[in-house]
Amino acid sequence: MWPSRLVVVAVAGETVLALVAVVWIWTRGLPVEVGDPARGLVLGLGAAALLAAVNYGVLRFAPPVTPVRALRRLYVETLRPVFAAASGFDTAAVSLAAGLGEELLFRGAVQAEFGVVVAGLLFGLAHVGGRDSLVFGAWVAVMGLGLGGLAHVGGGLLAPVVAHVVYDAAAIGYIRRDAATRHERPV
Repeated sequence: MWPSRLVVVAVAGETVLALVAVVWIWTRGLPVEVGDPARGLVLGLGAAALLAAVNYGVLRFAPPVTPVRALRRLYVETLRPVFAAASGFDTAAVSLAAGLGEELLFRGAVQAEFGVVVAGLLFGLAHVGGRDSLVFGAWVAVMGLGLGGLAHVGGGLLAPVVAHVVYDAAAIGYIRRDAATRHERPV
């Protein structure tokens, strides 16, 4: 079985981010740590659960104010069509690639060089694909600040990597289940 186009694009893109991060970290001699494995795992899983719960609450229960409507529209028009037909392998591969590549770059290199705020803002900006996704970019920037704090509390990159991978897998899994219950075909 060949990987889907989604997996190929995600893994290739995230590999480039990881390579840029590793070269940046190495050439600048940045102090990047992994952190305590047990602590990183517990903190990462807890953060992922919290982020997933907030995301679910916004999509399902938040009042339909303008930013919430924008997030829901992005979910229905962009994210659900992209991920509705993702397989379990696709979900795992995309989540792992994004968690490793993005956390190496944003928490490992950018945060070590410029601080939590700059890393969080750039993380959010990297998730903006146009005017329709500005609110999503702002939400991702807030998540980036949280992941940056998690790196500090966890003593390294393991906690934010675990949080990112597990959150992405949960979010894609939710999209897949939601699309299946609506009997929608991906665009």
